[in-house]
Amino acid sequence: MRLISDCQNGDIDMIITKSISRFARNTLDTLKYVRLLKENNVGVVFEEENIDTLTMDGELLLTILSSVAQQEVENTSAHVKKGLKMKMEKGELIGFQGCLGYDYDPTTKSISINEEEAKIVRYIFKRYLEGNGGSVIGRELEEQGYLTPRGKTKWSDTTVLGIIKNEKYIGDILMGKTFTVDPITKRRLANFGESDKYHIENHHEPIISKEYFEKAQEIRLRRAQNRNTIANKDRKREKLSRQYAFSSMLECGFCGEILSRRTWHTSSIYKKINWQCVKSTKKGKKYCPH
Repeated sequence: MRLISDCQNGDIDMIITKSISRFARNTLDTLKYVRLLKENNVGVVFEEENIDTLTMDGELLLTILSSVAQQEVENTSAHVKKGLKMKMEKGELIGFQGCLGYDYDPTTKSISINEEEAKIVRYIFKRYLEGNGGSVIGRELEEQGYLTPRGKTKWSDTTVLGIIKNEKYIGDILMGKTFTVDPITKRRLANFGESDKYHIENHHEPIISKEYFEKAQEIRLRRAQNRNTIANKDRKREKLSRQYAFSSMLECGFCGEILSRRTWHTSSIYKKINWQCVKSTKKGKKYCPH
């Protein structure tokens, strides 16, 4: 966009590019920017195709060749998808980026347990099955000085829950969790059945037993269901560590965030229960006074 802006300001009078495929993502984008530049008397020269957009037949040739270039990209994408699908059908590991608790050998394409990291994984599952949520477990890991899978000191509830629902910890591999919507823009989405998935059991040594894992999924899905029946699914919800009668139902009158249940210990034998804004709890009173 800076290039277009410079052209409109009169700083550039001609653009020379190697090929159509290097200029824009698809035919529509190519024509859009070429016409915009022509209005400012700026030509685009495509070296490989020998096209100058300021000539009489330049745009016609550009339209034809740009369409061909786009089709080539789509055909290449289809061939790549087919090749990956065949590998996944054979049980080959595709797209594994590594995860906490395992070391990956790219030469042999094998996964082995990293015992130091595996201790963190076991701790997360243990605390989760004891009734603690992602936020609570994350704070505990920070206090103990453990780093996240990306080497960060800050543990989010999303990171913790990502570990809880990762099937790799029981020795399985699920491939095809995402799919490419558009080969031009490379946009990817979570796969909810639009494309095939491939589940390989007993692929490598597990860190967590299947019984532990299944119990954790029951808790996770129950909590998610309790939140989703009350709240808008598109809204980010606070990950509560326990479910109470008013969990996910009460909102802060000041900022609109969810209220979380808190227990205050007083000098009397009775506990004092109140509901506090999660923004105030997590970020401080300067963000919300309640």
